[in-house]
Amino acid sequence: MKEAILFRREFLCEPQFCLNKEEVSHLKALRIFSEDKNLRILNGIGSEWIYEVKGNSRQGILKKTEVHVKPESISAIATAIPKGNRLEWLLQKGTELGLSRFYFLNFEQSDRRDFNLSRAQKIVEEASIQSKRIFLPEVFVPVSLNEFLNLQENLNLSIYQFDPKGKSEPKPEFFQNSIWIVGPEGGFREKEIRLLREKNILGVKAGNAILKIETAGIFAASLFRYFND
Repeated sequence: MKEAILFRREFLCEPQFCLNKEEVSHLKALRIFSEDKNLRILNGIGSEWIYEVKGNSRQGILKKTEVHVKPESISAIATAIPKGNRLEWLLQKGTELGLSRFYFLNFEQSDRRDFNLSRAQKIVEEASIQSKRIFLPEVFVPVSLNEFLNLQENLNLSIYQFDPKGKSEPKPEFFQNSIWIVGPEGGFREKEIRLLREKNILGVKAGNAILKIETAGIFAASLFRYFND
């Protein structure tokens, strides 16, 4: 029997399930709406409900309920907001590679500051369906670098910064329960550099090339995947 995944963030278990218009369109795009199928309804934080849905029907009958244990380790990036559709690309590929959190930062030299949280959450949902993820990555609205660092002080997470002048190179232990900071394309201002040093954030060199925001973010996501698979 065919299978499909749908996310409903605040879903409550019901004996019967009814597809909405957007979900029907999604299943038609997959060319399985007319077929008998099992629908995996996920809330993104570990609960799963499996419904059997007959072909061309909007109604489903509950077959099974599962609760998944969320991984304890955090794999996160904190970046400036990429320009244009590069933000969407970063969210898509970062989700597919397994990032658990996306933080966005407003730097003094940030070229872009507008941010649509609802749109970002929709993008990670679609990418999670594509990659068959059970847990949705968290997406946080942009804050200043200072506010971000203050918010992390009481959390048991290591923080690193991609720095073209960094004296260290990427190591496996840097990608265990950690956040990687990616600055704006114009670079960090002196005030931000001092703040990072005051907070003892280690600067790590990722080769000699200067990477764009989304490239550096995906580079970090790839290393998280490589060192933790």
